[in-house]
Amino acid sequence: MDFFDKLIIPSSGANLELLKYLLSLALIIFSIYSGVLLASLILSFIYKITASRKNNNNYFKLSKDYIGLITPNKTMTLGLGVVPIFSIILIYIQILNKVNNDIILFFIISFCVFFLALVFIYLYKFTLIPVEVQNNENRTKRINTIAGIAGIVFLMASLRLFFGLINLSSDSDNWSFTGGFFDIVFTTQAVIKFIQFITISFSISATAFIVKYFYWDKFEENEAQDYSDYAKKINSWLALGFAFIQPFILAIDIYATPDKLMNSGSFLFGMLSLIALLIFMHLSYAGVRYNKYQSISYSFYLILLAFTFIILKDQSALSLSSRQQILTLADKYGQFEIALLEKEGKKAPQVNGEEIYKAKCTACHRFDQKLVGPPHKEILIKYLNNKEGMVKFILNPVKVNPEYPEMPNQALKPKEAEAVVEFMFKEYGNKLK
Repeated sequence: MDFFDKLIIPSSGANLELLKYLLSLALIIFSIYSGVLLASLILSFIYKITASRKNNNNYFKLSKDYIGLITPNKTMTLGLGVVPIFSIILIYIQILNKVNNDIILFFIISFCVFFLALVFIYLYKFTLIPVEVQNNENRTKRINTIAGIAGIVFLMASLRLFFGLINLSSDSDNWSFTGGFFDIVFTTQAVIKFIQFITISFSISATAFIVKYFYWDKFEENEAQDYSDYAKKINSWLALGFAFIQPFILAIDIYATPDKLMNSGSFLFGMLSLIALLIFMHLSYAGVRYNKYQSISYSFYLILLAFTFIILKDQSALSLSSRQQILTLADKYGQFEIALLEKEGKKAPQVNGEEIYKAKCTACHRFDQKLVGPPHKEILIKYLNNKEGMVKFILNPVKVNPEYPEMPNQALKPKEAEAVVEFMFKEYGNKLK
């Protein structure tokens, strides 16, 4: 871990908070891409085997179209796969700085296995040959089969480990983790979340197939009608079937999540995901029931939105558990900044508690009146002999009184919070009697 710590550039609390938003964005991109890649690879391999056994060119065409769905070129793989996962690892190195754990090492392993899987996937794609020439190309056929199996195995292992680590690191109690691969991937939550990831990925892949080939690319005009009808029908059922079980998995996931990792954001994103899924299933069923596949193209954005909300729901747990770590790193950055200024012969900027108080606190609080939040008189009396506790609350607010909404995090540095508390007691201390 000392090697990874040397890669860290000290960051302020604001920068670390920004990194969490970038982490969510990178996770959304990578989760969608890797999920579609895995699902389309599995479907392609299944139809490739079926085409060989039944000597059916339509099945081969379907196999080829599946693998081409998300791998049209290496630039897409680099931009939507390699760069996001690498960025995610760098952000976790930053957030988990100075924490004694093996999580980062396992992240690096998952990245290496993912990269190896990509090599086999592209080898599989480039060696996929039509049914009529397979008998004359036995060597190519064997390479294709081996590459397909290896691609599925390595990609599955990589994503299993990666999302197991994402789940593990969402709880700060696990940051001292020193276990092995099986301790990461076989926890109850890790299993539930990976099943959720796999199933919704199949639904997205099937929907994307219809949208890409029959509406964006207008593929139908150049294809036999029997292939077109079969491809639309099978993918519609796949999309609907895998989406149908999502609400149940979502309910189990929320039930299995510890209470300390749940907040209002978790329930909000969970509810939004459920709504998007229900509308998606309604449109998908209309496509299957009435052969109106145009409605499925509209639902494509809904299933992407549902998956995005699921990821944001899970990321809200990391936001909760990483608050103290962010404050610790921000405090160290403040000390680093002061030391750097002193080294250059400059004075550290003075923190003005009064200015911060007027800018951050007066919008929601009054001294002896209820506004959005409770009167400051009540708060100061509560923390009269515990100023340190008041500082901690300002830095990491939690809902205490059900009569008032939860106080939003003001993103203050520890020194700023201390200055605010000192000002409040100096300003109002004589009025507490």
